[in-house]
Amino acid sequence: MFKSAPSREHDAEARRERLLKAAAAVFAKDGFEKASLRAICLKAKANVAAVKYYFGSKDGLYREVFLSICQESMKEDAPVTLAEGGSPEETLRRWIHYLLDHALLKRTKNPVMSQIMAHEMREPTPCLNEFIKLIFRPFHQELERIIAAVMGRRAVDEDCVLYCHHIIGLCLHYDHCRVFVDRLGPPVPKTETEVLRLADNIADFVLGALVSRRATKSKPASRSKKKP
Repeated sequence: MFKSAPSREHDAEARRERLLKAAAAVFAKDGFEKASLRAICLKAKANVAAVKYYFGSKDGLYREVFLSICQESMKEDAPVTLAEGGSPEETLRRWIHYLLDHALLKRTKNPVMSQIMAHEMREPTPCLNEFIKLIFRPFHQELERIIAAVMGRRAVDEDCVLYCHHIIGLCLHYDHCRVFVDRLGPPVPKTETEVLRLADNIADFVLGALVSRRATKSKPASRSKKKP
């Protein structure tokens, strides 16, 4: 007995998925500007008209690939938040470990996302603004709130925003400058145990600085005595 032919809808979905998978590989290798629709379609065994039908244009295809990969990565391993409970200090420590773990270990397991992001850093596309708005800004703002809580601030202020940049910079230094770090030593962590050790070291340093600032801010301002 012969199997019935797949439905038109099933074929369409399979074609769309092939295009997304092929596009992700080509965009990761060549970046948006150099990637060609011809190369993508050959890899997906589809024609250029299919790109226009499903995504509207090369820009639409790239947007779908870029944002879906980033969102899927965040769903698989949700960021640390204050809502999970625990003290602000412990939450900040877990947040630092989360970022280091992604930057040094987990991101290498998703090379397509890493390569596309590297192209975005060199040649930003309009999709980067959407990535910041939908994914990175909420991630950044949660760290700002954690910092405010550690410092005993009622709301996020300019100091909290600056300290947020400082903390992310401290963590990403070990990824962006790994060639230098490896040569200067100690080398960039390559195991979960080593990443946790580095995260605790950075957290101790950061918490010491933030608690010091909290103590400074909590002191009442001195008033000069008026002369009689």
